[in-house]
Amino acid sequence: MSMDRFYRYTRGFLHFPEMQQPTQFREIAKCFVRKDHPCGKFLGASKSCFVACPNIKEIKIMLQLITEKLTKIGIESIIAIEQRAYGQDIFCTKICGKIIESQFCLVILDDTIEPINGATANIPNPNVYYEYGLMTALGKHVIPLQKDGQDLAFNIQTHDTIKYTPDNLSAELDRALKDATKITEEYRAGYQREELMSQRLFVRSIEINGYKKKDYNWFLDDDINDTVFTGFGHPERRECLFFSLANNRELLRSCLTDMQVIIKRLESDHDEFSKQVDSLDKEIKAQKKEEEQRKQLLTEEKTRMRPYLAYERSIDTKIEKRADRTSKLELIQNGKFAIVLTPEVIELRPKVLEEYEKMNNRLTLPLYIGDISGINIGDLSISFDLPNI
Repeated sequence: MSMDRFYRYTRGFLHFPEMQQPTQFREIAKCFVRKDHPCGKFLGASKSCFVACPNIKEIKIMLQLITEKLTKIGIESIIAIEQRAYGQDIFCTKICGKIIESQFCLVILDDTIEPINGATANIPNPNVYYEYGLMTALGKHVIPLQKDGQDLAFNIQTHDTIKYTPDNLSAELDRALKDATKITEEYRAGYQREELMSQRLFVRSIEINGYKKKDYNWFLDDDINDTVFTGFGHPERRECLFFSLANNRELLRSCLTDMQVIIKRLESDHDEFSKQVDSLDKEIKAQKKEEEQRKQLLTEEKTRMRPYLAYERSIDTKIEKRADRTSKLELIQNGKFAIVLTPEVIELRPKVLEEYEKMNNRLTLPLYIGDISGINIGDLSISFDLPNI
């Protein structure tokens, strides 16, 4: 597959470091610092602003002002030096995890003033600069501030930094927070639109191959409307399909959980429809027997034919109802799950199949897993190629 085609399909829900934008909703699978240590945090998952700052008394009033302004615009302020994480990994819980989940970040690059050999020296805070680097690497929108008259470290002197004073601090914060909120929220909205359009491509390919997307009147809608799956029916193949796209571990977990929930609901539907079919069979059989007896008693008189005709229509209604329930039973029995995995999680395919096989269900529905190039559902091969124009 060409990179151009790959990007066209995955734009909006696949993420490469060189394509990172602020506030992407993607999962960080592994820790940046500790080898093989799982993370599981999601970029931009909360409406919060992580504030990195040195632990000095001089900025206490400044932090109060920042918190007040963030609260007014509906953003939670996360100030690491004020957080507690008893019995937990401080770096993961108080710093890295909060930066990952934040909508945007703010960093105060004020130096610590320390006496050295009878004089005073400006000492940059290494922790703050480390956190600043982490924000940048994650593609976060960052608001950097430094007290006017102090110098930035040489490697960030080209970064646009607010040089604040007591007189301009409030106005500068208002402007910067307004810009940060607008930029990150616009990106969130754009990302969600692109993700929906990307999923739309897969759904269209499935529809082209004969599956029809079901609306809210579908008899199985209540079984799937609160899950990550979309329902399809195939009239010619007499089967229903439950489809989902998964581009991170969290969605895969939801897929596995929802599949088990759907199957339990389908088992209940199957039992109910089976009882109805059995009951209708008995009623129709008894009514047909009674019908034969009535025929023997009927004469050619029209007046005596009327109740018989009404009785015949009653049988037809029950036969139609039985055919409807039998058809629904067939659809349930021919049900299938289909999941498309993106390159970020394609290596988890064996694990997903293994976990699905562990489920103890009376009703066994096959699970088909494809990738962004296509999927095989039974003997039907569905390609996700776009037309060449």
